[in-house]
Amino acid sequence: MLANHEPDWNIDDLTDSEVYAAIRYLERDPGSTNQQDDDRCAIICACLYVLLLACLGFVWLYSA
Repeated sequence: MLANHEPDWNIDDLTDSEVYAAIRYLERDPGSTNQQDDDRCAIICACLYVLLLACLGFVWLYSA
């Protein structure tokens, strides 16, 4: 079994432009916003709220 867990390539051989390109590749697109995620969360919360009210209504209706 191999005892060396380090990668085969040497990070010191990378140039600054290669490092910056890798960072830009891994980062999210700065032009995109989280508006879609916020909208999706708001819709899910609204649906859960309506379902909770419906469940409470059924419990109230059948307990009376």
